[in-house]
Amino acid sequence: MKPTFYKKTGLATINIARDFYTMQPGDRVPTIAEYTQRFEVSRGIVQKAIATLEEDACIQTQKNGVKGTFVTGIDYEKLYPYTNWGSLTGTMPVPMTLSFSSLTTAICEEMEKSPFPFSFAYVTGSEKRLAALKEMIYDFIIVSKSSAERYLSENDFLERAIELTGCIYSEPYVLYFLDDSKTEIEDGMRMAVDRNSFDQYAISKKLCGGKNVDFVQTPYAGFSELLVKKNVDCFIYRQDGWGTSYQPDLSQRVVELPGYPLEEVTTPVILVNRENYGFKKLLSQYITVEKTHEIQEKVISGECAVKFF
Repeated sequence: MKPTFYKKTGLATINIARDFYTMQPGDRVPTIAEYTQRFEVSRGIVQKAIATLEEDACIQTQKNGVKGTFVTGIDYEKLYPYTNWGSLTGTMPVPMTLSFSSLTTAICEEMEKSPFPFSFAYVTGSEKRLAALKEMIYDFIIVSKSSAERYLSENDFLERAIELTGCIYSEPYVLYFLDDSKTEIEDGMRMAVDRNSFDQYAISKKLCGGKNVDFVQTPYAGFSELLVKKNVDCFIYRQDGWGTSYQPDLSQRVVELPGYPLEEVTTPVILVNRENYGFKKLLSQYITVEKTHEIQEKVISGECAVKFF
């Protein structure tokens, strides 16, 4: 969702509408004072925003003395246009592997429960997805836990929405050598890396610590061509990155490094832009760890078909 610039009253109406959209009848409404502090606007602007939503029959509220004001009714269909969320879009890697396609299927099935349009955009390289989220081109991104921890520590605009513990982002990285006689990285080797993929590049650098290795920038999606061109000596690649019907006949070993436990690179995390007010709460109403895990397991076992959009 790309934001549009509004006057203070319009922005307050959008944000308050977002609050109400994630409420249910019986919930307590924040006080006027709470809203003025939260959005840094006057009492009059808050009162006008709430009045607008009430006059258009989007919400109904009732005052209950010192206990506060409570929601008595919400017309979500009427209210949604006021939120300015529009069509929602998430982004993750191209679902060419069973891990990615099963995760995508799970998220899509859960988002089908929502009343608003949803779609995925598939972008290879977590750095590219991060840049798009910063510009609010997409509403959320999915990355590995290790990437999420690094990005959260470096970017104030980011917020962790959901950590999908128990779900699979992708299989572990495997170190491949094009020369079957090699089992360790050596001085003088050429190693393919993709600097747009945080995990792939960071782990590659750690593996080569203290060695004189030449990094060759290669798009991650094009790593399969290395098997034909053989213009590098080694590279790391997701174990399931070749697809279910093919595994290269190369010398290989699973990568395990201090500071990069397998859980860190195989657990998916959903990140959002904290400037997209209320979106984290909205997303958590439709996506849960338990349901995502259940659907993903069914797809992996073959009980459910792959389905995404």
